[in-house]
This record gives sequence, C-alpha cells and structure tokens, in this order.
Amino acid sequence: MAPHSPVMLLGDTLGQRHRHLNSLVRAARESGTTVQDVEAVPEQAPADRLFKVDLAVSLGDADYILRNLKHDDMLFVSRALKARWLLDRHDVINPQYLEDTLFPEMVSPAVSKMRHWLYINLREPAKCQEFYEYYKQNSFEFAIKFLSRCSNRFILEEVPKILAKLSPHYLKVLCEKCSTVAKIYFDSLATQDDVKNCYLKQEQAYYNSIKCVLKSDADVFLDITEKYFSFDKFKRFSPLATDYIVRCHKSRVTNKLELYVAHILHIPTLAARLSVDECQEVVLQLARASYLQHWFQYKAVEPLIKRLHPQKRAAFKKRVFVVKDIGECVQEWPYLTPQSPQQSDTSSHVFDDVHYAPFTSEQFTCRRMTKHMKMGEKKGYMAWDIVTIEGNIKSDLQLLFEEFRFIGFDRALHDLGQRLRSTGSAERRRDIFLVLVSKTGGRSDAVSALLQLAARHSNEPVHIRGAVVRSLVKRAAVWRLPADVWQHLLDFGRGLGLDGGPSEAACYEGLHAVVIRQLLAGECEPTIVNAFLNNFSSLKEYSLKVDERLRIAVGLQNLLAAAADSEPAKAAERLNQLLDVIEVYGIHVQTVAPVIGIIKGLALSDEEVVRPLLERLYKAKIGRQELLRENLKFRCDEAALLNALRHDLLALESKQIVDEIARGGKKFDRFISKLVVYFTQNEQLPMYFRTALREKIASEDSEKRNIIKQARPLVRLLYQDFENMLSEVDATEKKKDVLRAALKACAHRARPIVSLAEWGWSRAGVKAVATRAMRCREIERAEFIRTLAMERRTVRVALALSLRSKGGPVLDTFASAAKLRPVVALHVALRYFRHYADLGVWEIIKPLLTSVDLSSKTRLRNSLLRIQWIPYAIKPDYCATLYFVSNNISIREDLLRELCVLLPDVEVDTIETILTWLFEMKGEDVVPLPFPAMIMRYLNLSKNDEDLERRFTKIGNRFLECLSSLRCDNTSKKVFEKRLHQTIDSLKYNAAFLDSKYSVCLSVMEKILTWLQTLLPKEEYFSKYVKIHLTMLYFKAVRQSMKQLPEVFADPKRKRTEGVEAVGFVFGRYIAKEVSDLVTTYFDSIIELYTGTLVDYLGEFPDGSSRAKFMESVLKGMLAGAEGTQRRMAVYVLRDRSYDLNNEVRKELEHLMIQDKYMEFFVHAELCN
Repeated sequence: MAPHSPVMLLGDTLGQRHRHLNSLVRAARESGTTVQDVEAVPEQAPADRLFKVDLAVSLGDADYILRNLKHDDMLFVSRALKARWLLDRHDVINPQYLEDTLFPEMVSPAVSKMRHWLYINLREPAKCQEFYEYYKQNSFEFAIKFLSRCSNRFILEEVPKILAKLSPHYLKVLCEKCSTVAKIYFDSLATQDDVKNCYLKQEQAYYNSIKCVLKSDADVFLDITEKYFSFDKFKRFSPLATDYIVRCHKSRVTNKLELYVAHILHIPTLAARLSVDECQEVVLQLARASYLQHWFQYKAVEPLIKRLHPQKRAAFKKRVFVVKDIGECVQEWPYLTPQSPQQSDTSSHVFDDVHYAPFTSEQFTCRRMTKHMKMGEKKGYMAWDIVTIEGNIKSDLQLLFEEFRFIGFDRALHDLGQRLRSTGSAERRRDIFLVLVSKTGGRSDAVSALLQLAARHSNEPVHIRGAVVRSLVKRAAVWRLPADVWQHLLDFGRGLGLDGGPSEAACYEGLHAVVIRQLLAGECEPTIVNAFLNNFSSLKEYSLKVDERLRIAVGLQNLLAAAADSEPAKAAERLNQLLDVIEVYGIHVQTVAPVIGIIKGLALSDEEVVRPLLERLYKAKIGRQELLRENLKFRCDEAALLNALRHDLLALESKQIVDEIARGGKKFDRFISKLVVYFTQNEQLPMYFRTALREKIASEDSEKRNIIKQARPLVRLLYQDFENMLSEVDATEKKKDVLRAALKACAHRARPIVSLAEWGWSRAGVKAVATRAMRCREIERAEFIRTLAMERRTVRVALALSLRSKGGPVLDTFASAAKLRPVVALHVALRYFRHYADLGVWEIIKPLLTSVDLSSKTRLRNSLLRIQWIPYAIKPDYCATLYFVSNNISIREDLLRELCVLLPDVEVDTIETILTWLFEMKGEDVVPLPFPAMIMRYLNLSKNDEDLERRFTKIGNRFLECLSSLRCDNTSKKVFEKRLHQTIDSLKYNAAFLDSKYSVCLSVMEKILTWLQTLLPKEEYFSKYVKIHLTMLYFKAVRQSMKQLPEVFADPKRKRTEGVEAVGFVFGRYIAKEVSDLVTTYFDSIIELYTGTLVDYLGEFPDGSSRAKFMESVLKGMLAGAEGTQRRMAVYVLRDRSYDLNNEVRKELEHLMIQDKYMEFFVHAELCN
C-alpha cells in the first residue's frame, strides 16, 4: 500500500509526470494491488485520486468508477470516463438507469460530459436504438445522435417520421450510413410541405449533405440531381466528383448530355476523361441545342475544343462558330430539367382579414417620407443601369481577339503581319502582337515565327515591347525555347532589364523567365540574382513541370539562404521570402533546419524584426519545439503555455507570462489546472506564479477589475491555503472588500473544493452560492430552489434553476420572485413566454405590469413591446393590459392594431373599456374616432340580437353620433370621409363570417345602412351603398356555403381551397340577382355604375393565388345567375380584373362568354380588341 500513496510525481515537465503516473498505475496493477487496497489511504493531492481512478479503470472496478462519476470535481469525472469498458455493462449503460439513478446524483456539468461521452463512444446498434427510442420524445436533439448507429432496417423505419426535424448535418450522417435515406427525403418534398419548407430555407446545404451518396448509390444521387439540381443556386461538381461520374456512370451523362455539361459537371475534368472524338461530338451536340444559346460560347466549351489536335482545331472552331455547320438544331429540352421544389403558397388568402391601423396625426408626414424614399430608390436603380451598360462595352483588344478567335496561327500571322506595316498607332500594334502571342498556343515553332516578325519591329517603343515579352512569358513558357529562339527574345527585350541592368519599362516577367532558365541550367549570374532579389517572386504563377519545380525550389532556397547573412532587417526580409518558397513548393520540414538556426540567431539581435517570421513558422507548425522560448515572447496564449509546460518549465518563469495570466482571467484556466494537479504546492513554478500574483494584488495601483481577473488563477494556485488566505482577508480592514468578494466569487475554482455547507451561505456570498446551485445535482435542486427563493439576493438564481429543472416548482418560484424582485420576475417571464404558454405564470406576472414603474427601465420596456414573443394563449390579455399601463401614443397605436387582430379572443369588458376610453380622450393632439375598424368588428362579434342591442347602446350609437357630427362640421369633412371609408371597408370581417356563433353580422350592416341613408343621398353616394350591399351578399354567400358544405368548412385545408370556390360561385349568383333587381327598379345602364364599384370591391380582397380562384368562381357564378344582356357585367369585370387570372382560366372564361349570343358583341368589343 505504501508505495502507492501518497503519490509523488517525478519529472521536470508535464509530459514526464504524465508518463510517471502511468508507470505507477501499471506497476500497481502488475503487483496485484486492488482499488480497495488504496481507497482508504488519505488523499493529500489531486494526483492521489487520479492514481486511484486510473487503477480502477485499469482493473475494471465499476463501483469505484461510478462513485467518481458522482464527484463534484470534474477532473475526477473526466478521468473516470476513460473507462470505456463501462459501455459493456448493460446494467449501467441503459437510459432508464442513467436517468433514474445515476444522472440525478451527478452534478449538471458531469451529466453533460457523460452524455457527450455516450454519443462519442456508444457504437452497438441495439444499444443505440434503445437510447434513441428513450430520448426521441423529449430530447430529440440528443436522440438523433444515436440514430445513425442503429441498424439500417430501423433507420429506414424511423426516418419517414422525422423528416421535418432533420438538419443538413444529420441528413448527411444518416446518408453516410444508409443511402436510401436520401431517396426517402427527396421523395417527401413532393408530398410534405413542412419538409419542403425546411429544405428551401437551406437548399444548398441539404443538397450538399447527400453528395456522400454518390459513391455508395450513384443512381439515387443522380436521380435526385436530375430532378432537384438548381441551376441558379448550386455550384458545379468538383473535379473529383466529375471524374468519378464520367468513369463509372458515363451512360447517365450521355443520356442527358446537355444538362450535365451546361450546368452540372466540371468541364475541364470532363474534357480530360473523354476521347478526342467524344469531345468533338459533345461540342456539336451542345451547338445544336438552341435552348442553350445563352450559354454556348467558345469560352464555355474551350476545354473540350482544346482536346483536338492544333491542326484540326481552327477548322473545327470555324465550322461550329462561324459557318454553323452543325446539323439540325433542337429547339426545346428533350427531357424534363431539374428545378427547386415549388415554394408553398405563403401569400395572403381571401379569407384572411385586412389588418387596419388606427388614424394618427403623423400619417401625412410618413407618406411624404415614403415618397422620397421611393424616388431615391429609383435614382439608385438608374445609376446601376448606367454602370452596367458601360461595363458591357468591349475594348479594341477584345474586338481584335474576337475577330481572330477562330483563325489559325499561320493565317493570323500573315494577316496581322500586313496590318502591322500599315498601322500607325503604337497601341494598335501592341494589340496585334498580343493577339499573335495568344495564337501561338505555346508552340516553339509558332513562337519562333512570331519572334522573327518581332525582330523586324525591334524599334517599337519600350513599353510596347515590354507588353509583348510579358505576354510571351505568361503564355508560351519561353524558358524552354531553343537557344537561337531564346536569343531572339533577348534581342527583342533589350532595355527591359533581362540582363540584370536597369529597366526602361516594367517587365518583371521577362527577368523571371531569365531566372527560371538559369536556375534550370544550374547557374545564375550575380547581376541577374541581384536584380531578381530586389523584386523577388516565388515564381508560383508560372506553369512549371514537376522536375522544373523541384530544381527551381532548390535554386531559390539556395539563393535566399546565401542572401540571409546581412543586416537584421534585410535578413528578415530574405527569410520571409524563403518561407514563401517553402510554403509554395512544399519543401520537407527537415530541410528547413538551417533556416531555424538563422532565425534563432536573428532573434537575439532584433526581436521585433524577427517576430513575423516566428509567427509564420508557428502557424506552419515548423520548429515549434526548437523556437519555444522565442515564440513565448510573442505568443502567450494558453496553447503556448501548455506547450512550454510539457517541454520547458524554465521558459515560463518570466514577468511577461505572469502579466498575461493576470490579465487573462478565464483564458488560462486549463493551464493553471494542469499546473496545480501535476505540480505540488511547494514546487518552484507554482510558488513563482503564486507569489507574483499576490504581489500584483497587493500593489496600491491595482484596479478593481484587475483584482477580479488576478484572483481567479490565484485561488487555484493557493492549494490548501485558500481558506487561510480568505480568513486573513476577512479579518482585515474594509479596503480589502474587492479582494474578499473576488476570492469568494472564485471559490468554486479552489482545490480541494470548499464545502458550502460548512462555510454558510452568508459567508460564501451570492456568486459562490449561484455557481454551486447552477451545477447542483438533480436530487438537490428542489431544496436549493426553495431556499434560494426565500432571499431577495438569490431569487434570480432560484428562477434560473427552476426553469432548467424538469417539473420544477415554476409557479411557486415566480410567485416568490414577484414579491421580492418584481422587475427580475418580469424579465425572466418574458424570456419564459418565448417557449412556454403557461397561464399560471401569466396570472402571477400580470399585476406587475401595473405595479412596476416602467418609466426609468428602458430595457424592460423594450422587452415588453416585443409582442411577437408572447404565445397566442396569453397575447390578447397581455396586449390589453400593456395598453392600459402605457403612456406612449405610438406604443398604444401598435397595441390597438394588435388587439384588433386578436379581437375574438379579447374579453368583451376589456374591449368596451378601451373603446369608451377612446371616446373620452380629450386634448389638442387627440385624433377623433381613431379606429372605426375596431368598433365595426366589435359589433360584428355580437352573438345574438340582445347582445347586439347592448353593444350598440354602449358603443355603436355613440360612434355613429360622433361620425355624424364630423359630417356636419365643415372643417372635418376629410376626416369624416376617411373614417367612413374605413367603417364601410371593415364591415367585411371573415373571422366573424366564418364562425356560425356570430349570427347577427347582417343586422350590423343593416343598421349601418339605415344610418347612412339618413346622412348621405343614395344618388350622390351610390358606390358606398353598393359596397355595403356587396358585403351583405358576401356574408350571405359564406353562410350559404357553410350550410351546403359543412364538411368542407370543418376541414381547415379544404376550407381554404374548395371553400373559396364555393363562396365565390354563390357570391357571383347573388350579385347577378341583385343587379337584376336594380335594373328592374331603375334602368339598364345601372349595370355599368354597379360594375365600377364591384371591380374595386373585388380588388380589395387579399392578393394571392386564392384571389385568382375566387375571382374565377365569382365570374362563373355571375354567368350562371344572370340573364340576357345583364351578363355583360361579367365581361366588364373580366376586362378590368384580367390580371388576377392566369391565361388558361381567362381563355376558358372568354370561350364560355363568346358562346352566349347576348354577350358575343360585348366580348369582341371589350376583350378581343
């Protein structure tokens, strides 16, 4: 027993101590020591417990491992989870035991840690299925992690049930296991709207997630691609994917060649995989596809054409792009093309009510602002259009390229050579040379011919010759030219610095070509080297062969290494360039050793100059160990400190590192933890840090925020002395309050862990109590919540803990918080309502809206106004309550608008109070009758005649009297017209019309009509009377349809499809009947007067696909109900509302109308001309 406890770890570094601990465990196991032999031995340091846990892991002692999983210290929990053999114990690793027995006794971070451990390590399909089925109802995000490890049969059974919940990531994971999942998912897009809506929000991500299916089941993947690939949103396939498809599934490509080539595959890779004849045939087939003319250009198919022999290439290009000898063209796609699933109709519906807004005194100002904004937008678009047009203008060089694009080099050389002699412009001659360079194709014979022509123009201005040389180097790899041709190039490039001398015009590419040629030859002239180093390049932009790259890499490395022996700034520049070369050419790390030696020497002379080099080497993971001390001067993050702890402890003993730890706060938690666990209290490095931090805290100029950051690492570095130091601070004068509070707040960082029960909550402080409470065990939560909720300082913690607990005492905790901290209770409740519609919590919180003073609490006031967060069950009462307590006019207007939408669910007394309040508001800024729509809807929600009379007596009659008084006041006529317009429009209230319990809507309209007759003559205001009558007819049509088709209106989906058609047809028949009565009462031409209002009335229904269906049904109903020439009204309506209907429906209606002899004349006159 004695050799194993207490454990004394030996070694100079963290790595050595790790290995020593492992050797102790191994020796104990081999000697036959059991956990029971060492368990009772007192633990003087964390290493003692680590030794016991590792021994238990090694010996498979499950009981001891489970006890450590329940420990408060996450160090021991994490260590215990090294026991992966625990997964074989079904009595332990099953969800029932974990949730009912083990997890309730573990601290919450340990539960999260073990859940993650299960997800990472559990692999057995049967166990994974057990975990998935247990958690899928209440913790789907956790359960889905296990589904991909279940059997394929179970996956295929389960996936159709959870398609709408699958994220792109988990779809990819499941497809990797079972490719059929991809087919199931994409097949569901045609039938399941919720799945389709999720897919369309992240279309590219979902499609990318099934690319893993390509090699496991290519037919499924290509079927999906041919159906759902989006031309506009998706990128072409990668070269690897293209290569695989062409090699293994070439028939799929050839069957739909135009689709794959024009939109899907990587064309250069496709060209490389096809034979020359196949490339030629592909180009011809694409050329014949007239529907691809917007895409089919030379640039698009250039990789395919370049596969042809150069001698045949020019003739083929001429045949395809000039002569157009391609055979018979195809006008339409010969097969269905892929497209995204059709977006679900999210437009407004005919049965949706219009959302009215109350009248305000600021509407005119807003309208003017909107007008100015629109004018500004138009100006912006005009400017954009102008820029776009200017960008499409081609330069002279582009036009010359286009002219000779399909002409071979020999003919181009002949034609352009003649133009050179007759061209007076130097820029034009430059363009001619550049076109000829592009036509050479990099062939030596063509370049030689071009240089012979250039020799006759060696007197060209230097900038013209420079442009030609630059283009030759880029396009023709001139460093490979024969010696005689190379000499022609040097002669043509005189004065351009190709000999290492000063250049009369910028021509770095020419010098680069000289350097490449000389490096490949094995020798570089000193003058060339000096000129090159002054304008260094890694030469990565040039197309070098493999053997050329190797020789260039060695040559550049030698050049730069030789030049690095100079003053620090210049040496650093050369070393930086050398690192560029190492990165570009992938030079092996071992060959970089000389560079590291140079950098270490340079660091001694000038640290700031060498800093960028050290950072580059560190990011490239080169020489980290050799340059560890140098890197620490510039990189003092936690990773660097841990690296030093593993390799060189002396490098850590510096004031700079102490300063970084003191400023870092949480940034160095892992480093401090490792130090405290593996190094004892009296060792040199912990003592150094502890002493330095205490001195910093004790210094007079230490600020409060710095003390808090410094206390965090100090608490852990104090080891067993933490409580002693806290007692010392408690006994000192009040100026130590900041340090005292900081130490208490970080008490959870101490090791050994302090006992909150022994300390007492008063001594520990709120922060320590909150930290302990939020990580407490599930079996302790109820007691914690009860105790925390009793104190004003901790009630916020009680709320947070209660909301995290399954089945926690939420109502009791909110009740306590409402008494002790009402503002906190409001804040938390608003966040709570984003996820839960708990009426009990609302009843507790509701009184606080009236009792809490919101005037000075801006943040709370803004949160209260986020009405979209409030669940619908609470929203009506919430908006009404907030309306009564708000003093801001604009806020009240927003709440009124929201209440008008929620009106059927608002208490009648509440609405009447608000409406009465609106009548009684006085003052100069008060808007008269601000919201007629709300009053009309309030009246429409009457349930019987008695209720209607009561509402009219209390609100309705008063409203009509006020509106009449506005009519009589000459200064308020415009106000009257606006209020009257909203009053008449708001009589149409679908929420009441479609609910049979509101049976007196027609009586409301009759009363309004009766009142209007006493105020406005029918002859002068005929359109207003017609609009009210149309609303009455619409109401009758709705109720008649509900009576005839109760099963349709009982089904929400059918009501919004079949119900629209039914209501529209009956409405049309009612209109025809009323028009017939009007013609009998008045005169025939009243049809034209009536039609004008009807057209406007139909246009007020919400726009969308349902309005088109409704309009079609209305017109058919009018045709069915009208007689003789009265049917011409349908022709007028179709003429004026034709844009609401699609072409097929419009043609069908025109065909129906033209069959009627009474309507034929009107159809030709109104629709066919």
